[in-house]
Amino acid sequence: MGFKGRNIIRKFMSYYGDILGNIKHYIEDLFNQYKVDCLLYHNLAHTRFVVERTKEIAANYSLQEPDFFVVSASAWFHDTGHLNGGLKFHEDRSVMIMKSYFEGKEVEKSVIDKIESCICATKFPAKPKSLLEEILCDADTYNLGTDAFIKTDDLLKKELQHRNVATDKWIEKTIQLLSTHTYFTPYCNQKLNKGKDRNIELLENQLQNQK
Repeated sequence: MGFKGRNIIRKFMSYYGDILGNIKHYIEDLFNQYKVDCLLYHNLAHTRFVVERTKEIAANYSLQEPDFFVVSASAWFHDTGHLNGGLKFHEDRSVMIMKSYFEGKEVEKSVIDKIESCICATKFPAKPKSLLEEILCDADTYNLGTDAFIKTDDLLKKELQHRNVATDKWIEKTIQLLSTHTYFTPYCNQKLNKGKDRNIELLENQLQNQK
């Protein structure tokens, strides 16, 4: 590759890197501006976690710079819809916020469409149709296979109670969720399935102790 080609690639990477930096600040300001107290789980900390896990998973695949931008931007925007409404249709509101942000910015429609598809793929039950969608879905549920799950599960339960969502038979339903959940990327399947099995066992022990 000649000197001119290397310069084009560096400029290309810098272009998307600058946009991601601006998105990061925008999302952080958005969460700090709205300060929705009931979001004990779907908050800025969760968004940052998903962004970092997205980077981790994406690093195992040979993504071109535009695709890395797509999945990273999707991670930043994917839960912003919780800031201006209930659980239902929050992904659609996240898409609206994302599209509003990109109005007037020099980002191709095809890129924005991919970001939309990634965000929509996280709707439950997740049905990703591309590697990028699989990466975001796995990043969004990464915690299910980690030692932090019991803590995050409790935060989610408390959040739902604050949002007047029924949490009866929580442990039973959570066991069912973990048992039927599937990671889509080989990377997450290999890394997280054993942890998910341990969390199922912990929940089953909690359930047995309640009887």
